[in-house]
Amino acid sequence: MAKCPVCDREYLEGKADFCSICGWDLAPFPLGRKQSKAYWKKEQLRLDWARRMWASSQVQGWETQLNQLQIQLQSAAVERANLQSQLEWVLYRLEQMNPDLIADSLSRLEEKISAIPEQTPPMSEVGMDYRQLMQLLAAGKWRKADEHTWEIILQIAFREEEGWLSAADIEKFPCTDLRTIDQLWEYYSSGLFGLRVQQEIWESEGGNYTDFCDRVGWRLKDSWAYYDELRFNLNAPQGHLPAIAWRKRSCYGMGKGMAAENLSFFTSRLTACTI
Repeated sequence: MAKCPVCDREYLEGKADFCSICGWDLAPFPLGRKQSKAYWKKEQLRLDWARRMWASSQVQGWETQLNQLQIQLQSAAVERANLQSQLEWVLYRLEQMNPDLIADSLSRLEEKISAIPEQTPPMSEVGMDYRQLMQLLAAGKWRKADEHTWEIILQIAFREEEGWLSAADIEKFPCTDLRTIDQLWEYYSSGLFGLRVQQEIWESEGGNYTDFCDRVGWRLKDSWAYYDELRFNLNAPQGHLPAIAWRKRSCYGMGKGMAAENLSFFTSRLTACTI
């Protein structure tokens, strides 16, 4: 008995063209027909992807998987390239089955692929991976997302050991990454959180840090909030998160910079990056 390379289902070799469980093509490759190394490398990539999809479907179910793909398509441009690859794989499999009977399906899929931009707008200038942040935000784990955002900022600025950013670090922070952080927070909170939201409140208060903190909930009844006192939920005031101008208490700031100064530097950088 042979086993399907995707789902490990046993089958009689030479008796089945497709796996009855996962649908993988089990037909033997025609004898005497040679293919290039590039072809076999591509085939291995398709097989690896099919295995990952099968394993994921067993845990979550196909309906959940499709919902996740839809969320990714709507929320992050970086996922479009991956979706395009998956659609191309579907086309490839359909072509192998029976092209004459699925011409309409192929046409529709090709239209979808052609509608996807060939070049995906970058999310990072330095190769930062934002998938974990997206997962935390999508799950509504706001505290973990805020802590991870700070970790990302320190990594990008090469200040992990110091644990804080200087004015110079903020002023040269990569624009693409700053916009990505802002857009992810704003998208997953439906406009409640984000750097741009904080920037607008900061400007509306004339750069007065005390009034700003009263608006966003970083000061409670004339008392400066500690980090553990923040409201990590959607009932928080607008602009409440992320807290990147300070870490322990809203009046302390971080490193050599006061919280008001750090916030001013971040909003100025965001303005410059937007322009």
